[in-house]
Amino acid sequence: MTAPTPKSALATMPTPNIPASEAVGHCQSVAIIDAPLQEVWDTLMDTSTFPSWNRFVPAVTIREQPGCEGGDLSPVLQAGTKMTYHVNMKPTSSSQPQRAQASNDTPLVVTECDPPSESKKSGRIVWVLDKQAQGRIMSSLLAAERVHEFVEVDIQDEQGQMRKGTEVRNWEAQNGALAYVVRWMVGAQLEVNFEVWLQDLKEYVEKQRKARE
Repeated sequence: MTAPTPKSALATMPTPNIPASEAVGHCQSVAIIDAPLQEVWDTLMDTSTFPSWNRFVPAVTIREQPGCEGGDLSPVLQAGTKMTYHVNMKPTSSSQPQRAQASNDTPLVVTECDPPSESKKSGRIVWVLDKQAQGRIMSSLLAAERVHEFVEVDIQDEQGQMRKGTEVRNWEAQNGALAYVVRWMVGAQLEVNFEVWLQDLKEYVEKQRKARE
């Protein structure tokens, strides 16, 4: 099995608008998933799958999709998607996704979405706190940006055969006056939750792949 990128390396990674040196809070996690790159990417992009696997964010409300006016909005993330994450801050309290508390709703917007392709075996998506939804005062007090990178890697399966898998790297940087409060109150819990996020994704995608074999 290919060794994953060390978390210590991700701890120094910037986000598009927050240099690592200016981040008050920084969380990260990494996982190698025994499944093709496109399958892993598609699962995380499709928020309708979250209730099936995601204990940290068991539900998502899509508020706006580019080019769509009302009606049923696609659950698939793309650049410009505006969404609300319904967060469960204690995901390890259950082995299954649970109903989130309304007080933990987080408005976000996707600012970058660069999917993998046949010629490019990597993908990247960035979402940030939605300043418009936050309001002028709150957006001046807290900024957060989260990056996911997906990279195709060679892995060894249970039979010792080499095949293509996926490394997912996930990190978030926060700054602003309220970031100090977030770090003090829930910083350690967020570290746990970031690990749960990728572990749940890994288990779900690998289970889906094995069911098809």
